[in-house]
Amino acid sequence: MLNTPSEIGKTFAISQFNEVYLPSVNRHIFEKIDSVSLYEEKFKDALSTLDTLHVIIGLDSGLLANYIMERPLAKGSKYIFVELPEVLALLTIDIPQALQSDLSITSSESFSALIKERENNIYIVKQKFKIHRAIAVSGNYLESYCGLNTQVETTLEYERLEQAVGFEQKIFVQAQLHNLAENLIPARILKQKFVGKSCIILGGGPSLDNSIDWIKANAERLVIIAASRVVGKLNKLNIKVDIVVSVDPQSISFDVNKDFMQLEHDVLLINSYHVAPQIMGQWRGAALYTGTRLPWNTDSDEDNIKTIGPTVINSAIEIATEMGFKQVILCGVDFCHSQTGMTHAQGTYGASLGPNIGVMLEWVETNSGEMAETPMQLKQAIESLQASVALKINTNYINLSKDAAKVKGVQYQECQDVSLEPITEKQRQTLKPETYQVSMQQKLKYLNDTLDNLTTTQDKLLQLNALLSSALALNTKIEKKQKTNQYIPALADKIDKIEQKINKEFISLAHLIKFYGFYEFSHFLSTKKTEEWSQQDVINQTHIYYKTFKAISTEISELVTSSIQRINSRMNEYQHISDINALCKQWNDDKQWGRAVLWQANHPMQYASLNAIELNLIQTAQIMFYEQFVIKKFIDDTGKSIVPRIGNAFNKLQILFHKRHLLGMSKIVEYTFPFITTDSEVSRLYHLALSYLQMLEGKPELALTTILKTPIIFCHEAEFKQIILLSLKLNKLELATEHLAEIIHYSDEYLPQYAHALRLNDKAQEALNIYLDYLNKYPDDIPVLLKLGVFLTEVSQHDAAKTCFKNVLDLDINNQTAIRYLQQIDGWCN
Repeated sequence: MLNTPSEIGKTFAISQFNEVYLPSVNRHIFEKIDSVSLYEEKFKDALSTLDTLHVIIGLDSGLLANYIMERPLAKGSKYIFVELPEVLALLTIDIPQALQSDLSITSSESFSALIKERENNIYIVKQKFKIHRAIAVSGNYLESYCGLNTQVETTLEYERLEQAVGFEQKIFVQAQLHNLAENLIPARILKQKFVGKSCIILGGGPSLDNSIDWIKANAERLVIIAASRVVGKLNKLNIKVDIVVSVDPQSISFDVNKDFMQLEHDVLLINSYHVAPQIMGQWRGAALYTGTRLPWNTDSDEDNIKTIGPTVINSAIEIATEMGFKQVILCGVDFCHSQTGMTHAQGTYGASLGPNIGVMLEWVETNSGEMAETPMQLKQAIESLQASVALKINTNYINLSKDAAKVKGVQYQECQDVSLEPITEKQRQTLKPETYQVSMQQKLKYLNDTLDNLTTTQDKLLQLNALLSSALALNTKIEKKQKTNQYIPALADKIDKIEQKINKEFISLAHLIKFYGFYEFSHFLSTKKTEEWSQQDVINQTHIYYKTFKAISTEISELVTSSIQRINSRMNEYQHISDINALCKQWNDDKQWGRAVLWQANHPMQYASLNAIELNLIQTAQIMFYEQFVIKKFIDDTGKSIVPRIGNAFNKLQILFHKRHLLGMSKIVEYTFPFITTDSEVSRLYHLALSYLQMLEGKPELALTTILKTPIIFCHEAEFKQIILLSLKLNKLELATEHLAEIIHYSDEYLPQYAHALRLNDKAQEALNIYLDYLNKYPDDIPVLLKLGVFLTEVSQHDAAKTCFKNVLDLDINNQTAIRYLQQIDGWCN
C-alpha cells in the first residue's frame, strides 16, 4: 500500500531560471516561466495601489516576498504576508531594515493579532485594504492553503464588519436630509394600538412559499407586515399587505423594489428616516417614518419608534413590538439558506441568482435541528434579534418555518397550532392609508417650519466655519513661530477657547460633523504615542483636525443648501399653480421622475391647461419614471433551472474535506445534483464532493465508482489524487498506476509514488528511470533515496543499492535504515 504524499515537502528545487523553490508548494510553475515575469503580469499593478494595506496570502517559497522587496513599495502602503507555519519553518527571509516598518511576514496563527495593531487596523477602519493570493494559493491544489485563504478572508471580514459601522454614516445622513420633505408623520402614532393581537411579518426567505395558503386563510385575523422587496410576489399571490417596511438607504434598493414601486400605492408604508430617496420621493401613498427626522435635533422624535438594524426584518419586528402585538409571527424570515442552498423565495430577484456554493459561510442550527449556512450579516441579524427580544417579555415571537435559523427567544410553531384573535374594525381603520393623508395646507406649514430650521442651521454652520478658520489661522501662526524657535502659549490658549466655544454653542452640530465625517477624522489618528509627539507633531495634528472639521462642516452645509432647494421645490409643487420648469429640473436632479405622476394627480386643472412645452416636460418625466420598470434585472420564471454559482467552490470543498465536514459536503452534493447534466464544472464538483463524502462514510468502492464518472479530460489534480488513493485502498494497482501517469504532470512530488507503482506492476526498468530522473533533480531527498536503495536491493543490484545508502549516510550519518541495509548487503556479499 502506498502512502499519500504529505502536503508540504521539505525538498527544494532549482529551476532552469536558477530560482530556488519548494516543488510541493509551487508544483512546476517556475519551471515554465521565471517568477519575476509571472509576477509582473499578475501583481505589478495590483500591488502598486497607494495608501493601502496589502495582505498577501502565501510566499510562493519566498519568491513573492523577494519580488516585492526588490521593488519600491507603494507610498503610504503596508504589506503583510501570511504563510503556513510549516512553510515558514523552511524559509529564511531577511527583511531589510528600511522595509521593516512597512513589510512583515507572519504565520496564520499570529495574523489576527497583527491585524488589530493600530498601524494596520487603521487601514481596515478606512476600508483601504486588498487581498492578494500567491500562485500556490490561487491554484487551490493544497488543502492547507485553501484553509489559510479562508482563515485570512474571514479574519479580515470580521474586522471589516466590526469597523464598518462607524464608516457608513454619510449615506444615512444624506438620505435623512434628502427625505425631509417626505418624512411628515412619525410612526409613534401606531404605538400600542394592537395590544393582544397578532401580526405576521413576511420576509423574502425560501420558507415563505410554505405558508401561503395559511396566510390567505387567516388574513382577517392578522395584520400583515411585509418587507418591501416581497410585496410584488405577494401581490401576484393575491395577498393584501397592511404595512410595507423599507429601510435601505442604498440607491440599489429602488432596483430591488421595482415590483413594489410599480404597484398601486394603496398600502401604508413605514420607512426608516434614511430609506432610499428614490423610494421615498416617488411614493404616492401614506407613509410613517421611524427614527429621527433631523440629524441635529432628535428631541422631537425621542419617543418615536426606533430604526433597528441590521436588516429590514429587524426593523419590522421592532415596529410590530412597539405597535403592541401580543404575537409576532415570522414567515419567510429564515436568517439562513434553505436545505437546497436557496436564499430567497421563488419569484423574487434573489431567487433568480441561484445558490452561491463557493462562498465560505457560517453554520447555524435550524428549528428542525438541521444545520444550514448563513452569511455573516445574517448571523449578526440573529444576534441583534436575540438581544432585542430578550427585552420584550410581554411579546411572543413565533417562526412558522422549521428550516429557519434557531433564534433564542423565538419559538418554532406549526401554522395549525397558532391561535389568533380577531382584529377589530377600529384597529383596521388605523391601518388604512387615507387615515394618514396630509392636506396641502398642512404640508406647506410643515415645509415652512422645516425651511426655518434649515436656514437657522445654515447660519450656525457659517458661524462654526468662521471659528474653524480662525483656529486654522492661529495654528499657522504657531507653526511660523515654531520655525523661528519661538512658542507663544497665548496662541495655543486661543485655539483652546475656540474649541470650548464650539463644544458649548455648537455641540449638536459638532457631534453631527464628527459622526458624518468619521472616515475623514480617522486621518487625525496617529500610530505615535501622544507622549512621543513633538511640538511639530502637535501642530500637524491640530491642522489635520481643524481642516477636516471645516471640510466636513462645509460638506454638510452643501447638503443643507440642497435640502433647502428641495423644500422650496416641494412648496412650489404644492401651490395651486406650479412652476413646471423648476419642478422638472429638481425631479431630474434627484432622479425622482415619479413625482410628475403625483403632481398630475394633485393638479388636474393645471395639467389640463399646460402649454405644449410644459406638457412635454411633465410627460417626459413620467416616461422616465415608467421606463425604469420596463427592463428587468431578471425574468420571473420559477420553472426555469437556475445553475448554481460555483466560483471558489472547489476551494471550499477542499476545506470541508480536510475538516471531515460531512454536512458541508452533503450540502454541496445536494445543491449541485439537479444541474449535473447542464454544466460540466458543476458535474465535476458534484462527483468530487460525493466521492469525498462516500469515502469518509466508509464506502470506498462507491466513492471510486463515483469519481470515475468524471471524464478524464475534465479531471484536475484533486480528481487524480482521489482516484489514486481509492484505487490503492482497493488494491486496484493498475488503475492507480494509470492515473499516477497523469498526475505527475502537476508536480514532481508524485514521481516516487509513480515509480513505486511501476515497480509493483513488474515494470522495474521504467520504475528505475523514474527514480533516477527524480533524484537527479532532488538528490537530497532521503526517503526517496531509501526507497530506491530498497528497490535495488530487492532486484539484486547490490552495488547500486550500496551507493544509494551511502548517499543517505552522507546526508544523515545516523540513519538507521541505511546502516541496517548496508550491513545486510555486506553480509550477503561476504
